[in-house]
Amino acid sequence: MNQIPNRTAFTLWIIITVLLAFPLVLSQLSNISGEKLHGVSTLDKHAISLTWKNISSGKFQEDADQLIRQNIGLSNYWVRLHNEINFRAFRYSNTEKLVLGKNDCFYEEIYITEYLGHNYIGDYFIRKKVANLKRLQKILEKQYNKHLVLVFEPGKASFSPEFIPNRYHPERKTTSNYEGFTKECDRQDVSYLDLNRYFVEQKPLRPHKLYSKYGVHWSSYGLWLATDTLMGYLERTCGINLPECLVLGDTNSTRNKDLDFDLEPPMNLLCELPHETMNFPIRTFRYDSARHVRPRVFTIADSYYWSIWNYGIAQSLFSENTFWYYNRTVYPDIWDPIVWADKSQLADIIGNSDLILLMITEANLYDFGWGFVEEALAVLDSSYVPDPEIVRLNETLGNKDAYRALLLQSQREQVPFAELLRK
Repeated sequence: MNQIPNRTAFTLWIIITVLLAFPLVLSQLSNISGEKLHGVSTLDKHAISLTWKNISSGKFQEDADQLIRQNIGLSNYWVRLHNEINFRAFRYSNTEKLVLGKNDCFYEEIYITEYLGHNYIGDYFIRKKVANLKRLQKILEKQYNKHLVLVFEPGKASFSPEFIPNRYHPERKTTSNYEGFTKECDRQDVSYLDLNRYFVEQKPLRPHKLYSKYGVHWSSYGLWLATDTLMGYLERTCGINLPECLVLGDTNSTRNKDLDFDLEPPMNLLCELPHETMNFPIRTFRYDSARHVRPRVFTIADSYYWSIWNYGIAQSLFSENTFWYYNRTVYPDIWDPIVWADKSQLADIIGNSDLILLMITEANLYDFGWGFVEEALAVLDSSYVPDPEIVRLNETLGNKDAYRALLLQSQREQVPFAELLRK
């Protein structure tokens, strides 16, 4: 009569024993953690310091917890499985900056914020910013015989607004910084190349995708379209003949490439997403010293310029190319160890360059130029007197924490962002 209860008790004992032993078993499989997680740094056990200061601040506990987690057997698989369930079952991802749009179209939130006009800095500041840019263009052309070329890079929210999630209320769109700057540039007769508008116009006309669903930057095909357009603009504006771009062919593939699916790897999923067929042009450049010119270029730009650099395009077109990423660090040395832009060398770098490229995508237009225009005026124009309002504006918008606090205040109090800036 006691056989069934005893059998049940034994079964429960086995289950409990297995559950209790499971973490021990996993700890012995720490060398089988799975494919490395994208964008997640690992902690060296020797970096943990057992001091009273670290214990009282909680740093030791946090480091110890991270070390234990990363050394559990199959740890990366567990993370990927968790992310996979969240995405497939609940259409959710805790990936920083990622917004899951309609039809699985991925965005970064900063592009949606700009497109909808939530961070519009206002006509007042835009007018002053463009006036400074116009002044710098004139000084460079008349006194230094150099061209400052402004390029509005495309943005995915402008390119595909139809997939913005309803929770952002895209029907309530107001004036954006892109619209404000292009309008004011036209009014003040500032020359620029508008790739943002060009990409929108070309969207229904091109045989291949200019953006993929899972990428925040232009596709490989879009990169080469932008390159061809930029080359033509530079040749017309600067009166030069750049090296010839030769078409060798192309391939169509669903293979994951960073440029075309760059928002997918940070999601750290267990299974690869179904990729669209993307076009990958095959190009090279031919340089003839008798016919072509390879100018020395100083570039101030954001991550859209990475692909122009990383694909070797800049190195093929330009004899020299100094690239200041966000006008702060020197690309490609923007990671550990970071090489910071030496502003004391600004006048020399400009003097040794044939042209200056200022390239900005829509998401960064709230901090137009990242202070470069005003810094260049300060070293090139002895009569330039810094505008205290613009100085303060650059300091505020160049500080990520200050900018986010203002943006949050604007949304919470339902006060226009530009109004808070003026105050």
